[in-house]
Amino acid sequence: MRRFKFNLFLLLPIVFIFFGNISLIAQDDSDEPSDFFVKGYLKNLQLISFQDAGGEWLLDNIIHNRLNLKWYANDYLNFSLEMRNRLFYGETVKSFPAYADITGTDYGLVDMNWIPVSKQSFFLQSNIDRAYVEYARGNWELRVGRQRINWGQTFVWNPNDVFNAYSFFDFDYEERPGSDAVLARYYTGVTSSAEVAVAFADSLEASKIAGMYRFNRWSYDFQLIGGKIARDWMLGFGWSGQLGTAGFKGELTWLQPRKKEFEEDAAVVATVSVDYTFKNQLYLQSEVIFNSSGSSGSPGAFNFFQQLSTRNLSLTKFSFFLQSSYPITPLISAGLAGIYSPNDQSAFIGPSFDFSLSDNLGFLLTGQVFSGDEESQYGSAGTIIYSRLKWSF
Repeated sequence: MRRFKFNLFLLLPIVFIFFGNISLIAQDDSDEPSDFFVKGYLKNLQLISFQDAGGEWLLDNIIHNRLNLKWYANDYLNFSLEMRNRLFYGETVKSFPAYADITGTDYGLVDMNWIPVSKQSFFLQSNIDRAYVEYARGNWELRVGRQRINWGQTFVWNPNDVFNAYSFFDFDYEERPGSDAVLARYYTGVTSSAEVAVAFADSLEASKIAGMYRFNRWSYDFQLIGGKIARDWMLGFGWSGQLGTAGFKGELTWLQPRKKEFEEDAAVVATVSVDYTFKNQLYLQSEVIFNSSGSSGSPGAFNFFQQLSTRNLSLTKFSFFLQSSYPITPLISAGLAGIYSPNDQSAFIGPSFDFSLSDNLGFLLTGQVFSGDEESQYGSAGTIIYSRLKWSF
């Protein structure tokens, strides 16, 4: 299957028409609801990274603009287009020439990533991560195009999220990646539905087709999934509900290579999550992942730029996650997250402070501290300190 390169310059007139219509609608004093919507944000993210606090520090900056455009053509049909534009500059760009190429990698059937400008100290990247048409009528929904197919139930690791696996550490990408896919959903009841999704890739071997059935029993939401995920047959199960007054969620996915020549073993990847909010608003969340194909020792460094799949959510057999958050005031909250792998004794700690400056302006101060030996999955990542100012519109 051939992979296509999307031409951004063919898209620009459409964007201008969109904004033109939005402007005219904004000037209209009538009470008629608008069929066009524009949302988005502008963020300034500053980074300080180092391996040793007494050694070399790298200073970097990312200016990030996101545009979410939506048009409701009628009661049944709507179109969505969402894109992000990011300006990277700083010392990592200068010292790591492949940085632009890595961040500009698009794994979909249609390449919707562009690097229009790339110089020694900065580069500009544009990316369309949502572009789909949706038809909904009665109990049926049909969505065609680049979209997010979210089948995950838990928070950090999602083995049921076979179409759009994502990294917990990429906190600045709230929307998560999408797939070039067709999704059909039928609601069989108030709390039940069946859906089938096909995600296209540059080869039939790499494509994915899977189905899911959701239903509710005993005050729990359950889901059953199965299909072909690239080179694997896949079956999965997930749930979400309450265990007393605590939230209780989990996912399990079994993978079996479709051909012997793929030289991979069958794998079982499972997660269980429990969360609880105390009367004083202190929130605690825990999660554990088991990966039968993970390493019992040191697996080597985790590649933060790689494409994630169910098989590589964790490189070790076991990892544990614990997170807490507390609203210090109505406008300030503090949090602390941690991951520990007993197999290679690598760990992650992530403190954070979130400040609400106004209804659409927020400031975040957070960090990512990784520890372990050089052959562990987190040991070579060092420490990164972030400050982010975000304006939403």
